[in-house]
Amino acid sequence: MGCDQNLLIHAHHKLIRSTIYLLFLLISTSTHHSYTAADKSILSGQIGSRPPRCERRCGSCGHCEAIQVPTNPQIKAGNKNSTTVYKIAYSRGEDNSNYKPMSWKCKCGNFIFNP
Repeated sequence: MGCDQNLLIHAHHKLIRSTIYLLFLLISTSTHHSYTAADKSILSGQIGSRPPRCERRCGSCGHCEAIQVPTNPQIKAGNKNSTTVYKIAYSRGEDNSNYKPMSWKCKCGNFIFNP
């Protein structure tokens, strides 16, 4: 009788350990998938170097394509005239910088616009 009871207790402990292991495995894999989905949504919302979708943006020209164009950061100059004058803003106040930021635009024929 004592031997049967020991086998029963041993089997019960084995079942409990297996159940805990499976629950741990299930929780860790479901948590991994939720983080992966969250990471993908964060990455898709960030600005990056992926070209925009420009198809059918202009309607009439038929062929729109994504292009990269250099951007020039601009700041307002302190001018009192009614027209607003802009100056190019350079990182060190010099115009000999090699830094040329690029941005994606859509081009339809000769017309270039923001996506």
